[in-house]
Amino acid sequence: MRTIDISNLENLLPEAWQENAETLRDSLIGKTFEQRRAIFKASPIWQDLLLVLKELSNNKCWYSEAQEVMSDMDVDHFRPKNEAKNIDENGKSIKRDGYWWLAYDWRNYRLSSIYSNRLRKDKHTDEEISFGKGSFFPLREGCNPATCIDELDDEVIYLLDPINPNDPDLLFFSDDGKAIPSVEEEDEPWNYSRAKVSIDVYHLNHTPLKDARLVVWNLCERKINQIKKINSKVIRTAGDNARIEILKQDLREMISKEAEFSAVAIACVQKNKIRMVA
Repeated sequence: MRTIDISNLENLLPEAWQENAETLRDSLIGKTFEQRRAIFKASPIWQDLLLVLKELSNNKCWYSEAQEVMSDMDVDHFRPKNEAKNIDENGKSIKRDGYWWLAYDWRNYRLSSIYSNRLRKDKHTDEEISFGKGSFFPLREGCNPATCIDELDDEVIYLLDPINPNDPDLLFFSDDGKAIPSVEEEDEPWNYSRAKVSIDVYHLNHTPLKDARLVVWNLCERKINQIKKINSKVIRTAGDNARIEILKQDLREMISKEAEFSAVAIACVQKNKIRMVA
């Protein structure tokens, strides 16, 4: 996960999209759950922003950093529009009213792979558990759900949000391609819990994802090892220095926000303690 800057998104909206969205939002007021659901089904204008959202991340899922080529992408409502689910201490699913008043708010949209947004089992394992966000949006125990925009800042949410600059850094990756929290539970229990929950909810350890990350990690590490080997020489030639510059440029491209799984490359560079200047 890398931070996504949506500060200019309002200026990229299609002509008349905002006016249409406001009209649809107003039409939801006073409606029942089923009536609102019918409006959502008839007017899913968030789908009109798919290409715009893709441009902000170089076609990458905002949660997993995967570029989906052979499957669809979803415009995910970060705060679910129909209903929102939480899990209590006993593992029981608790449903509450969704954030229908944010259904047509572009600030609530995130670009998501279907494997992060929809409930899916990992067909590459024997596990019967389904992962994926669905309508899951857990809040910290004792936190009251927001009922209007003015109350959003009072919510204490579990899920890491790619538009929050403080959240992506809570994810790290191991050398087998697995997504893990970047902090220790004893040091930062709340942030650790947020990362753990998000890894499951966004299905970040789906087997194909781990395999793809492993490819990136191994490539990155091979380049790092070549740099280390050259640096270990007592006497370096001009050719050695040129080779190091080429390898470091390769690494800069791998850690750039445009690259697929760039956060994995960053984790590999950090773990190997290679000095890099972006």
